[in-house]
Amino acid sequence: MTSLAILIPVKSSGAKSRLAPILSPSERREFETLLLSGVLGALGEARLLRLTFVISSDKKILDLSAHMGAGTILEPRDDGVNSAVIRGVEAVGAPNAVLVLPSDLPLIRASEVRHLLSLREAGVELVIVPSLSFDGTNALLYGPATGLKLSYDDDSFWNHVGSGARKGLSVGISTELGLMFDLDSQEDFAALARSGVTRPAVAFAGRVVR
Repeated sequence: MTSLAILIPVKSSGAKSRLAPILSPSERREFETLLLSGVLGALGEARLLRLTFVISSDKKILDLSAHMGAGTILEPRDDGVNSAVIRGVEAVGAPNAVLVLPSDLPLIRASEVRHLLSLREAGVELVIVPSLSFDGTNALLYGPATGLKLSYDDDSFWNHVGSGARKGLSVGISTELGLMFDLDSQEDFAALARSGVTRPAVAFAGRVVR
């Protein structure tokens, strides 16, 4: 049994569909791979790739992930984040702790991921990073054995906080900007273009938003 597994669910169909008014299907695909590569790059910098598994029904996404050094878990179809995480936990053999990250965190830094893990090591049983709007969950670090109910895609941040409290878990909330900023809208895309950060995904957004 591994002590930690990092799971990254990646949707295969209709990825970043909210950006369709400004990006073609091929551009959305390119952007999706830049985002995932950035997350995997940060985990590599944190020396955590050997504990990282990308879960998707998209074989090209899995090939990219394997090329970068991550493990891969094939889903038969897209059934949502909750299902993907459950499949991932089962596939890696019920680890003591799981860190769930989305693939669209263009500003993620290795130090922020290490900070989350340090909270767990300090005894915090459930660590959550909300989205900037405090409705979604951008990082979830928990022990599967606690029986925490996963609530992705349904006001997940507050549901995860409530589920942890009902289980009697100690809950830590982290507000690291690189983990809170994700891509859900055209406004997010424009903000990314203006961020001034040197990342391939930022450069891509800057070429589109002029």
